[in-house]
Amino acid sequence: MDRLISRFDVRASGPWGALEIIGGLIVIAAALVALADPQFVVNAFVILIAAGLIIGGLFRIGVGMFALVLPSTLRTLNTAGGITAVVLGIAALLELQAAVAILITILALALLLVGAFEVGVGVARHPPMWLRVSIVVIGVLTVILAGIVIIDASIGEGIIAAILALALLLVGIRNLVHGFTGHHRIAAPIETSVTAA
Repeated sequence: MDRLISRFDVRASGPWGALEIIGGLIVIAAALVALADPQFVVNAFVILIAAGLIIGGLFRIGVGMFALVLPSTLRTLNTAGGITAVVLGIAALLELQAAVAILITILALALLLVGAFEVGVGVARHPPMWLRVSIVVIGVLTVILAGIVIIDASIGEGIIAAILALALLLVGIRNLVHGFTGHHRIAAPIETSVTAA
């Protein structure tokens, strides 16, 4: 028996399409809110990270305490990592502004490293010359942006909010398009019998 894969068009039901359109509009509205109030978005982002740390930490503590099939070293590491995550999550919730400052500092350091790496790649031998120059320019601009983020934290908040807003906007547009069209292709196996002649 050979298995062939065929593609079928599947249309979503009317209520499902309407739900996707409404969801898309809500997500696009959230993207606009993110652009309008970057500080709110960054605070919400830190709260979500803190909640994730607490929930993940509690899970790790549970694994460390009750997963008796694991070696004791692994159980100890799970418990210690879980306690650390819970403490960090609670500290982030209690000192929200400090957590935001740390998040923006991490963003600035990441931009600084990426910019320095780009300058290094551009200085290395990459023909043609215009490519080397463009890579170096991008790297220098990224390093300058990192410096600006370090000097003015509100720009860092704006960058984080813009990244989240862009992600939300893309998801919202995808939901709208899929809600209006309702089509997607799925692959389905088809059983065929092969007989020798």
